[in-house]
Amino acid sequence: MDEHKAELDRFHVPDDAGEYADGLVAIMMRIPDGWGRWISCDRGWYPIIIDTDQRLAELDPVYVVHQVKEKFGGLRYYYQQSGMVSDDVERQMDEVVQEAEARAAKTCERCGTEIHVELRQDLFRILTLCEVCEGMKKERR
Repeated sequence: MDEHKAELDRFHVPDDAGEYADGLVAIMMRIPDGWGRWISCDRGWYPIIIDTDQRLAELDPVYVVHQVKEKFGGLRYYYQQSGMVSDDVERQMDEVVQEAEARAAKTCERCGTEIHVELRQDLFRILTLCEVCEGMKKERR
């Protein structure tokens, strides 16, 4: 196995995972070999994505995750049903993901505080941050 493939297949548990580590690993276990096993969002959204995984698993225990990430200030939870569920269950799964993405849009991705929509742009990214986390980001510059 080459080094690149080994790196993709390794579990990349975020340093700040803390009490969310087991839930994040459960999500990463659903990511197929070669896709890259990491969660690309900040700690404030960990409870949302873990809840999403648990709710999806109740509907389809063997569903697959392709990516979980922040993109343009929003949560993206890319997954695939197992193919063994009804159209109604597929619709329910889509609704679970839509609810999670809407919830994340009102949650600071750094600290998890519920906020009004506060998309903030720095040089490279659009972020969903509360005023406190935005202030801390500016102080670090």
